Amino acid sequence: MAALGGLQPVEALRGPALSALPTVAAFERRLGDADAETRADLVARADAVAAHRFDLLGSGPVELGAEIDWTCDFRTGRRWPLLHHARIRVSYGDGSDIKLPWELSRAQHLPLLAAAHRLTGERRYLDELGAQLRSWIAANPVERGPNWASTMDVAIRAANWVAALVLCAEEAHAEGWLDEALRSLLLHGRFIRNHPEYAAVRGNHYLADVTGLLVVAAVFASGGGREWADWAVGELEAEMAHQVRADGADHEASIPYHRLVTELFVCGTQAADALAPGRLGHDYRERLGRMLQLIADYTRPDGLAPLVGDNDDGRFLPLEDYGRDPRSHTHLFQQAGTRPAPGGNASYTEGGYYVLRERDLYVLVRCGDTGRYGLGGHGHNDQLSFELAFDGQPLVVDPGSYVYTSDPTERNRFRSTGFHSTLRVGGGEQNELRSDDLFLMPDRSQAHALVWHPPVFEGRHHGFGSLDPPATHTRRLSLDVDARTLTIIDTVESEGAHELEWTFPLAPSEADARRGGARAHFEGVELMVDGEDLDFRVDEGWYSPRYGVRVSTPFVRATRRGKPGRDQAVIVLRVTG
Repeated sequence: MAALGGLQPVEALRGPALSALPTVAAFERRLGDADAETRADLVARADAVAAHRFDLLGSGPVELGAEIDWTCDFRTGRRWPLLHHARIRVSYGDGSDIKLPWELSRAQHLPLLAAAHRLTGERRYLDELGAQLRSWIAANPVERGPNWASTMDVAIRAANWVAALVLCAEEAHAEGWLDEALRSLLLHGRFIRNHPEYAAVRGNHYLADVTGLLVVAAVFASGGGREWADWAVGELEAEMAHQVRADGADHEASIPYHRLVTELFVCGTQAADALAPGRLGHDYRERLGRMLQLIADYTRPDGLAPLVGDNDDGRFLPLEDYGRDPRSHTHLFQQAGTRPAPGGNASYTEGGYYVLRERDLYVLVRCGDTGRYGLGGHGHNDQLSFELAFDGQPLVVDPGSYVYTSDPTERNRFRSTGFHSTLRVGGGEQNELRSDDLFLMPDRSQAHALVWHPPVFEGRHHGFGSLDPPATHTRRLSLDVDARTLTIIDTVESEGAHELEWTFPLAPSEADARRGGARAHFEGVELMVDGEDLDFRVDEGWYSPRYGVRVSTPFVRATRRGKPGRDQAVIVLRVTG
């Protein structure tokens, strides 16, 4: 009660907390206006949560039983002990994934229970919300066990608890579990403030810490939360300058993480404006606007985003979007209450993304550093790779990321040069892939653009400089909308002769190869890939639409022996249908 500053719980939740969460307030209004179909869909998903049926990180629907085990990877049965969080091992090398208990304990499903209670008035949803909160608190002593091992997850959990409590505060005011949840939220706030994931080079984890603390601070804004808010607003502004390039691209070299980081800044900005009006400056807001414009520019004609770099389905406050396709990033415009300019030809030189968009053809090219000031983290060996789409049909795609620590071999396979639509020289990797650190990737490729004159892009990287003798790769892409062609001119410069291998990962389809070319069949569309003097084949590849899921898809590959000196190859991709 001292931390609440004299406010009653309902006053704190429906007052300063709700003011700091306009995305939750908007969700509440949408509930009041929802049509029968929307209401039925939300209630059905809340019923699954009430039945303890979850589909997380590729698990498929799983029944977790009458009592949820919050410390367990329910796919493998691995349970993490209630040791101090500093002693928790992330990986055991047995295929288990600590992200399963983390994802479940983010509690992003709880606002659905509160929303279902508002829609139906049925007490069972409120009771289930309280039961899950009490169950989690009892099973996860503060600072002990896997669910305190990542401050980011503590912060996201706290924010979603607040969102759920805001939605049902008036109905829950007489429930004993409300005070228990608020006491735990106070401890969550203290934990976040005392264990920030700060480093000289920081990423989405630290930003989530700051944003989550702002949400908790809003609950206690009339008392103990004032100091938290003051600190967190300053950190939020500093992180915009540290983590976001001047062109608006997140510095982690991943489009899915750009989505997460943008959401964190959108929600953090809204909380900061409620708690400390006027603190965030003009430059901060301009850069946030550029972050949102990048989303409009990279979104494909089918409304989904390319899976460039890592993707772990991460969200901050998904609310009614909980469980929906993580490849859609357009929810951010609704969250931010804005409408950026329609996507067009666009270059993000610092972020390393170039978009060619001519009528019904779309190309996104990757040419930048490996992320986090060249240290790597969530970036892949994808320099000079591209995505190609036609009239809403993805054709050549980035295969995604699949998993992290649960399968180091697959982790590195999905990050490798040969798993992207680029050229591999001498069997090498653009940047070193390590098995002892599945995220570190120092940038030896030093990719940079040479020409940006839509519909033409040209870039170069030096990732094969470690070969003997070293080689450089230059790629020129030319889009001809009338002929429906994308012409690729690849130039390899080396004093020696290297084996050259091109890869074109396709969206799920059927494909066949012949001498000098290959053909892929999509619904209503065909893609021809032709290259003189190249040996083509079709391999079985993988596409990961979300974390933990992979589906079989064709990879068109072409090979030949390179020549010393300046060796050039021309490949033409033609769309018909």
